[in-house]
This record gives sequence, structure tokens and C-alpha cells, in this order.
Amino acid sequence: MVIPKPGNDDYTQLKAYRSISLLSCIGKLDEKVATQQLSVQAERRGLLSDGQFGSRKARSAIDAPAIMVDRADAAWTNGHITGVLLMDIKAAFPSVAKGRLFSLMIVRQMDGDLVRWTESFLSVRTVEMMIEGNAMGRHPVEAGVPQGSPVSPILFAIYTSGLFKWVEEYVSEAEGLSFVDDLG
Repeated sequence: MVIPKPGNDDYTQLKAYRSISLLSCIGKLDEKVATQQLSVQAERRGLLSDGQFGSRKARSAIDAPAIMVDRADAAWTNGHITGVLLMDIKAAFPSVAKGRLFSLMIVRQMDGDLVRWTESFLSVRTVEMMIEGNAMGRHPVEAGVPQGSPVSPILFAIYTSGLFKWVEEYVSEAEGLSFVDDLG
């Protein structure tokens, strides 16, 4: 797309125009729309744990530690003992098993168009390594969600939501607080 620069009256000159590529913009816009639709579906269907923060509207990642500190303070005030288990899932996004994610989305009755979009979005991805300026061959990416994509945090939250529900059912009085970030 070519956009005329403001204040230039002579458009016969090459520098009078600003060229931009909208393909990457449209791709990110598509991902943002999909993120919003996936979030709405996950919320409507109750797919995410109540303790899931980050990647959700009005539940920022900073809320999770604030709630944890508040709950610990309340327990201590009442003379109770509180324990906290902190886990950082290393290489979380690259570890998502795509087939399992799609199965979870289908079992949880997410909209078929969103499941198909997710399958398409995560298919035919490749990686190419550069070592000292030399490009190695491209290799297919068999697992994971892409770091830096606006849709990856909600996909990861959907993927791991059952884990927190399982812990809360298995361990009495346990409350799972978690957050997804994409600080990569």
C-alpha cells in the first residue's frame, strides 16, 4: 500500500510516498480477533480455572501474586499456616502438544471455527537457525505456540486449565493461582 506523505504536493517524486506492507498488520489483527474470540469462548464455557490470571480480561498477571499475599496475610492473622508452591514452567509455549490442545478444545465444545482457525494457525510452521551468519536448513515445528503472538497466552491457558482444576480436586483446601505471560 502506498500512502501519500502529508504536505507533499508533487506526487511525481518517489519520496512523496510512504510504502508500507499491510500483510503483517493484517496477520496481527487476525490474531488479536482470534485471541478475543477464544477468550470469550473460554469464559462462556467456564474452561479456565477461577485462579487463572493473565491472558484474561480484568485479570492481570500482577493480580495473582497480590491475591496470594492477601490470602497468606489473612491466614496468618487467623493463626493458620499457609504454604505456597511456586512453579515456573520453563519453555512452556514451545512445549504445547498441538494435537492435545485441539482435542481439549473439541472436548470442551469450543466453536468449531475457532478450533479450525487454531489448527491452521499452528500448522505448517518452520524454524531456521542462523549460526555465525550461515542459515541452516528449515525444519518443521511439531509442537508449541509461537512466542510473541497475541493468541499464544490464551491458547496456553486453555491447554493448562485442567491442571489447576485437577490439583484443587486432588488436594483438599488447595487453591490454584496461575498466570500466563509472554515475556519471551
